[in-house]
Amino acid sequence: MSLVVAYCGKSRAVMGGDRRSISFFGETGALEEELYGGKIRTEEDLRKRSEELGSKIAINDGREKVWRREGVLAGEVTELSLDRQRRRRVYAVPGGYLLVEIDGRKAEITKRGTSTLIILGNRFTRDLAFQRLGSCGKPPDEASFKALYKEVGRATASVSPDFTILTTEGKKPDPQAALLRALREDCEEGGWELCGLL
Repeated sequence: MSLVVAYCGKSRAVMGGDRRSISFFGETGALEEELYGGKIRTEEDLRKRSEELGSKIAINDGREKVWRREGVLAGEVTELSLDRQRRRRVYAVPGGYLLVEIDGRKAEITKRGTSTLIILGNRFTRDLAFQRLGSCGKPPDEASFKALYKEVGRATASVSPDFTILTTEGKKPDPQAALLRALREDCEEGGWELCGLL
């Protein structure tokens, strides 16, 4: 799990995501605890610590975690294991957002609203993102998102140094309908059954 952040305001939505994907093999509990707790800062340190603990990892920095579907911004963090596949998604447009949990073949809307800051990631990246964006007293913009991702990329090896920031402006006539349409298209493509706060 890494870092996807979305801000949804009345007339603007911004979403960012890093590109790091880390696969863990074998017994990796201690390594994951250190990594997601913010104790491992660089990729070099992560590789070194994984050898010291006898854990196996594979690091890939090519995964896009945010995208645009017909004017709707979407982002995803995943937890994959041999017996479980869990995804957390956020969909956002100016004036509306949806939070969705995808567990196996089921997609459940867990929260919806009009304006908020949403942070998906491990506890270290969530805390840092909230300190920088959630408690600054003004709505975050593209520049503050870029500054956040640069800082987080230097602070933890769980996030790649490269990132993607997307924005969209102009409120849609029916934001929730646009969000549901994008989610339903994703469910059809993914073969997921949609449920929850419809």
